[in-house]
Amino acid sequence: MKTPNKSSFLKYFKPTKNQNILSEETFEVDLEEDLGHLAFQKKSNALFLSRFNENNILELMNKVGLTKHLNSLGLDNFQVDIEKDESQINYLKVYYQEKEPQNLLIDLRVSETRFIPDKDFFENDNDVEVLDMVVIEWLSAQHPYKSFDHDRPQLPGQKNPGLGSLNYLMELMYLAGKKIYKDGFMDIPEHFHGATMYSKKFKFFNPVSEAILRAVLRDLQEYSLAELAWGVITETIIDSTTNKPFIYESSEQIFPLSKFMKDYFNSKKYQETFNQVYKSQKFDFNYDKMLELRQELLQENNPEDL
Repeated sequence: MKTPNKSSFLKYFKPTKNQNILSEETFEVDLEEDLGHLAFQKKSNALFLSRFNENNILELMNKVGLTKHLNSLGLDNFQVDIEKDESQINYLKVYYQEKEPQNLLIDLRVSETRFIPDKDFFENDNDVEVLDMVVIEWLSAQHPYKSFDHDRPQLPGQKNPGLGSLNYLMELMYLAGKKIYKDGFMDIPEHFHGATMYSKKFKFFNPVSEAILRAVLRDLQEYSLAELAWGVITETIIDSTTNKPFIYESSEQIFPLSKFMKDYFNSKKYQETFNQVYKSQKFDFNYDKMLELRQELLQENNPEDL
């Protein structure tokens, strides 16, 4: 399945003219050869991010504890599938026992791209650099054989219960990113609950967005992630400073790898803006109204379609 490239949804980053980073193998091919041939590498030859084969991925899964975690869920004998499409998007899929759609556990799709961040976020223009980033086009980690229950309620947009593996996947991406010398991983979460789950390792590039997310979680910490997710969908989380519903706006979240990106998030300008907005925000939750509106929504929609 082909998905839209997230570069088209960027708010604070501008792709360079040569947007896609070609692998070293590309430069060994006669330039007159159809480059489309490169996009459809044979599975036996495909490398994830031009670096990792199937055995390498299994080794990384072992190293970060993902294999052990999945074993604790009764899952073993993992099969890894690696591909790259015509848009140079890398596909990494992990299956349980057999490479069949119904056995798919992890579906990760990434692209390698160079970006120039918006200069308005830096102290001066000289601080701006061209960044080598890995863009997470899609990430799904779901248990195909489990059902939702009271302890694992269905989130908007979710088809199957999660694997509880996000922290392990973040560690895997961190190790992979260090080996290929990237500035960071980038995602543009479609849902508030997705941004919240990513927030353990990722930060919004815009300090205002980061401060608002943290303020919502601070003020409504007694509620579960599922309840907050439905609060956003039903617009029953209220910004007390404006008395209007809180509207989640997706934008770039970054998992920093390089010194440049880590220094940016620790910079005086980022921290001052974050602290000012964080302290000024106040959110309330009309919980009963959320329950009422959620029931109405579910009468006409499936949760995975929201």
